[in-house]
Amino acid sequence: DMEVNDTKLANALKAKELRPALEEEIWSVGAVPGYASPRGLKDALIVVDDLIPKSPNLVAGANEEGYHLRNVNYGRDFEADIVTDLTTAEEGYACLECGNPLRAVRGVEIGNIFKLGTRYSESMGCYFQDKDGDSKPVIMGSYGIGSGRLLACIAEEYHDEYGLIWPISVAPYHVHLVLLPGKASQKSEDGDEPLQVAEELYDNLQSNGFEVLYDDREESPGVKFNDADLIGIPIRLTVSSRSLKNDGVEFKRRDRAEKTIIPLDDLISKVNLEIKSLEAGIAEKIVDVPFDK
Repeated sequence: DMEVNDTKLANALKAKELRPALEEEIWSVGAVPGYASPRGLKDALIVVDDLIPKSPNLVAGANEEGYHLRNVNYGRDFEADIVTDLTTAEEGYACLECGNPLRAVRGVEIGNIFKLGTRYSESMGCYFQDKDGDSKPVIMGSYGIGSGRLLACIAEEYHDEYGLIWPISVAPYHVHLVLLPGKASQKSEDGDEPLQVAEELYDNLQSNGFEVLYDDREESPGVKFNDADLIGIPIRLTVSSRSLKNDGVEFKRRDRAEKTIIPLDDLISKVNLEIKSLEAGIAEKIVDVPFDK
């Protein structure tokens, strides 16, 4: 009731690749195609999973067309040249380390490690002298992390129907500053135009160490807001004649629906507080994994 893991089998055999046996090859070792078993084979390397010696009274082929055998037992009816773990782990199987049931989840390979051995170092003449003065080839390895794959993982995990929702730890910018200039004649009660306020705010945010994406394009508010959601910068600040008439700038986090007007004098501290809150949320998700050397 279990599946053979081809990689485990190849490693057990120290084989570079595997293929199904031809019928004539099956016949040549005393087996019968469709009814083969390790019982009675000759001139064959027998490899079994390590559960086989622990499992009594199994069913196996009789190596005779049309027949199978019941109550086949390892040690009495056959023995193997190699006994090792060969099965594919499935959901619900017991963990070898803790005994808890395994669960299967989809994953993405973002990095890989290859042990290259001495194949390339020998061909390139890359040698070192060991402590005994002997010349030996360098053992090489290849280690890689795919930045493109990392980005795909982030997009898959952090998004909604409107676009990306960048985690603050890897976001390309902290703040997306959106200017809605309106009509040139529209000013706040203090006489400030949205453009003037946005320019000053942009400089102020940067001088306080925040990375800012500034959208001052001549586009409609809908286009700008849709683009902001699509890009997914964690914090959006909107400067408009309406927000200035309400004595502030519109503040919105990308991961929340609510919008609030923040007074200009309180804006830097508010942005700083929200960034710390976002960073704390990331820190809570970090799981320490023990590593035994």
